[in-house]
Amino acid sequence: MNVFRSLATVLFGVALTSAALAETLRAVSPLPGYKCMVLNLSEQQAKDFNVHVPVRGQPAANAPEVGWAAATVAVRDPPHVVNGFTEALFPTGATVWIASNMLRPYSDSHAKCVPSLMSNGKPGFAYPH
Repeated sequence: MNVFRSLATVLFGVALTSAALAETLRAVSPLPGYKCMVLNLSEQQAKDFNVHVPVRGQPAANAPEVGWAAATVAVRDPPHVVNGFTEALFPTGATVWIASNMLRPYSDSHAKCVPSLMSNGKPGFAYPH
């Protein structure tokens, strides 16, 4: 019984910590020189966990893959395109390159997308209505 009580206490603490961390992350200020774009995927592709859009360390198809793009991407404004790749900002703050044909303009009638510096010091997005 004590094991279950201890486990419940630990899980409750983890839940509270996670909730507190989620609440404190917020947009602090817009990131000038960037705009939002989204991945150019069909609805079916967007729902398929096996579909990934690579981001590369350099603007070349044979450049090392450094990760996968999220659904929304912060790109230079105006876009900086080299060899068919668009410069983007990775969530870590690193500059990465995404094949330009894999991006399309952000469009949502309910919320604007604003690339922003977040309260954790990393890039993210604000979605003001």
